[in-house]
Amino acid sequence: MRRVIGVVRQRFPLVKLESNPAEFSLSLNGFSISLENLYRSAAGAGDSADAMVERWVLELLRLAEGSPDQRATLDELRPRIMPMVIVHGPRDGASSIVAQQLLEGLMVAYAIDSERTISYIPQKVFEKWKISVEDLHETAINNLVERSESLPAHAAQDESGRVAFVIIQTMDGYDASRILLPTLHEKLREHLGSPFLAGIPNRDILICFRDDPETIRKMSRQIAHDYRTMPHQISDRLFLITADGIAEYESSGA
Repeated sequence: MRRVIGVVRQRFPLVKLESNPAEFSLSLNGFSISLENLYRSAAGAGDSADAMVERWVLELLRLAEGSPDQRATLDELRPRIMPMVIVHGPRDGASSIVAQQLLEGLMVAYAIDSERTISYIPQKVFEKWKISVEDLHETAINNLVERSESLPAHAAQDESGRVAFVIIQTMDGYDASRILLPTLHEKLREHLGSPFLAGIPNRDILICFRDDPETIRKMSRQIAHDYRTMPHQISDRLFLITADGIAEYESSGA
C-alpha cells in the first residue's frame, strides 16, 4: 500500500487520497477501490510495477471524474451494456453502482464495455434512464448471449473417455459472467451430464465439470488455488448448474 500511495502522491499530487489499511483499499477523489487486484497483478512485475500502478490510477481517475460514456444516452450505450458477476461488499465502490443479488455473497453488476476498459454503471446515471433493473438485466444478458454465440472452449476427458470438464477462458472480461448464460445448461449437459458444477475463481475463467466425487475433488482444489493466487478474484465456492438456473453446491460428504 505504501508503494501505491507513494506513486500516487508523486505522479498525481492534486488527487485527494485517503487510505483504509483495514480494508486494504484507497479512496481517490472519493472513489473507493480495493488494492487486492492491483497487488496480485503487480507482485511479479518487478521494475515495471510503478508504471502499472500509474496506469491503474489513470483509469480510476477517468472513472471517478465521469467518462464520456456516463454522459451518453441509453440508446447509445445499450449495445455495450454487459453483466458482471462480482463479490457482494462495500469495496470497489459497490454501493454506488447498479447491482442485484445473484446468490449469497455474489452480485450481478452492470457495466459499459469499451475497447480498453469496463466501467460499472453508477446509480446516478441509471436513475436518469428511467428503466427498471429487470430491463437493464435483460439487455445485459442479451448482449452476453450475442457475444457468446461462437465461444471457444477447452474440454478434457477422464480415463473412461468422458468429458470431465470444460473451461471457457476468452479473457474478454466476461468469462465468469458466462455462468449467467441462459443456455449454459442446455449446451453442456450432453457433455457433462445434468446437473453439473461450475467454478468462477476469478473474472477471467468459467470452469464447468461433472458432478462426480473424483472430478469435484480435483476441480475444487484447482478453483481454490486460482482464487488465492489470481487477480480479479470472485469465489472459491462451487455452484450447481441445473435446468432451473444456478444454486450453491452443497456437498453430501462430511
